[in-house]
Amino acid sequence: MAQARAARRAARATKAERKAGRERPVVRGVFWRELALVLVCVEIAIFILGFDPTVLNVFDLTKASFTHALAWGLLGALIVVALGDGIRIPVSPVFVTFYAVVAVEALTTLTAENQYVAIYGEVGRYLGLTTHAVLGLIALAIAVSIDYPRRTPWLAWTIGTAAALAGLYAIQQALGRDPIQWVDFDPRVRPFSSFGNADFYGQFLAVVAIACGALLVFARQRLWVMGIVALLAVMNVALMLVVQTRGSFLGIVAGAVVIAPLWLRRAGLSRPVLVRFALATAVAAAALVVMLVATPLGGRLLDIGRGIGLRDRVLLYQSAFQMFLDHPFLGVGFENFAVAYPRYQQAEWFAVAGMNTTNTSAHDWLLHVAATTGIVGLLANLALLAAFAVHAWRRARDADAAGLLVALAAIAAFYGSGLVLPGAQSIQWIPWVCVGVALASELRSSRVLTATPPLRLPAILKLLIVVGLASVAFGQLGSLQANRAAKSAQSALAAANATRAVDLARTATTVDPGRAVYWNDLGRSLELVPDLAGARVAYRQATSRSPYTPAFWWNLGRMEQEFAKQNEPGARDAAYEAMRRAIAADPQNPDTFDRFGRIQYALGDYKGAIESEQQAIAFFPTLPGFYSVASEAARQLRDTDTAIEFLRRGIGATDANDLRITLARRLIEASRLAEARQVLRDALAKDPTNAAALDLQKQIGAQ
Repeated sequence: MAQARAARRAARATKAERKAGRERPVVRGVFWRELALVLVCVEIAIFILGFDPTVLNVFDLTKASFTHALAWGLLGALIVVALGDGIRIPVSPVFVTFYAVVAVEALTTLTAENQYVAIYGEVGRYLGLTTHAVLGLIALAIAVSIDYPRRTPWLAWTIGTAAALAGLYAIQQALGRDPIQWVDFDPRVRPFSSFGNADFYGQFLAVVAIACGALLVFARQRLWVMGIVALLAVMNVALMLVVQTRGSFLGIVAGAVVIAPLWLRRAGLSRPVLVRFALATAVAAAALVVMLVATPLGGRLLDIGRGIGLRDRVLLYQSAFQMFLDHPFLGVGFENFAVAYPRYQQAEWFAVAGMNTTNTSAHDWLLHVAATTGIVGLLANLALLAAFAVHAWRRARDADAAGLLVALAAIAAFYGSGLVLPGAQSIQWIPWVCVGVALASELRSSRVLTATPPLRLPAILKLLIVVGLASVAFGQLGSLQANRAAKSAQSALAAANATRAVDLARTATTVDPGRAVYWNDLGRSLELVPDLAGARVAYRQATSRSPYTPAFWWNLGRMEQEFAKQNEPGARDAAYEAMRRAIAADPQNPDTFDRFGRIQYALGDYKGAIESEQQAIAFFPTLPGFYSVASEAARQLRDTDTAIEFLRRGIGATDANDLRITLARRLIEASRLAEARQVLRDALAKDPTNAAALDLQKQIGAQ
């Protein structure tokens, strides 16, 4: 009997030891793990709060540059940890799908149409493979450093503090007390805080609000801590209503849909739990009704039901879906949406969103992933989310599962909002941090493949590894220097200070020669000197780096036109080829056809000019300039009737008085005075003080 009791005690002890081992593995190199986690927290703070008004791309480039630089130190710390523990490869559903996502991003970078953009990201986003490598590194650092759940609060306090600071700045903006004078946006209308865009900030607010709600539901903390969490939640919801990002509503709904079943799973289906759940649901429903009826955000949401402001999204989604259909397996290439989009842009887009507008994102994460990485990338991402959800569901009843459940709710809010919003440096870190928490939780019980034995490294060698890699960071800040020079060059261009503009633009292209926009600015600067040959070379550099941007081809075509006027051999053909490349890059852009028509007109190709302007009119019939050029080209061909007909069509489509004045002149030239008088009467009926109409009327007489 005594032996049986001893055996049972030993079995219980062994079971307890196994459980303790699963929940808290033996951790070596605590200092280096904590250093890695500190660096992760600093990275997160930079993503949220970092910006620099002295550079051209104030927000995203600043965040990218500093987080990329800091990542070298983080890499050094992780290498020290890996060598000290032995390099091990965890194998579990969450880890395997995480590896798959990273592998697909690397593969689609290799197959991308524009590998430079795939690696470094498009201007304004900078979400290429380099940024995703940093984000993947952050996820891995969280997995190995937080000793789940021991140091999970480090992440929570960092995000919460940064969110509070960003919120205070947003309140300052809303009150009109922003110390920075923003040119493009008025933050009093829709505050954007340190995110640079109200949509990005609204998405962040929804994620933080849901995370706070999940903490209140799942975590057991001291009363003062829960009070702080509740205050932060209220602050973020209030700001969300002020910022008026419609996607944030979807984020709140998605987060709530995830929290609800996890709450019941964790707490059980007892009567008290169901009563509390019903009350919470009723309160949430009431709050939803109030929000829809009594807040500006609600008004914007109700506009959707009336079809207001939807057509541009429908057109964009159609383009993204067609992009996916044409490249179903691996997509157009990682972060190459901006590269391929102009070819899929509809003419109607320009009528809805404005001339010469483009997109760097599908404004829907599912369509964006499908278009850029194909079905392979879409399945990898969905598999990771599914593995995350299954893991959280299985662990939901564990005493220490709160951090994991909060991470799942937060990532649901992020992707819920992301169904109608683009990505950005300010927010793209969120899913990777959440996945990092899931990896940390899974690491305790996942099977591990040991690749190398642990190494006992001298402390000085560890320090040298970290410091050596961290020193690479200084080379990461050149992009900021180039961008700052580009901003100064544009200011010099605006002030017509040609010499200074050229010097600054050359600095930008020297420091960061890969960015086509810097070469384009250099070309514009050289035109002012004037150095047309140098400008042509600069525009060629721009088009070679960004052949998908029609504006760069326009500038090159215009330069080639200048040399064609000087009878330089091959310049005329080069001008035509540049414009044909612009058309191929963006086949339904009416501005390209108009610019081609103007070049053809300048070079005496009047028939070609008419054909180009007719195509521009077919795509966008409400711009008077298209009809003016076509009419003048017909006049040069001595086809008076066609010239007059173009002007009449233009008046019917645009009701432009400038076209009426030109038409009156053409009619006078054709001795059709009665018609001219009627046209002038129509012009004066619209604008009784029109000096040109009054002068012409005086010349031919009112009767």
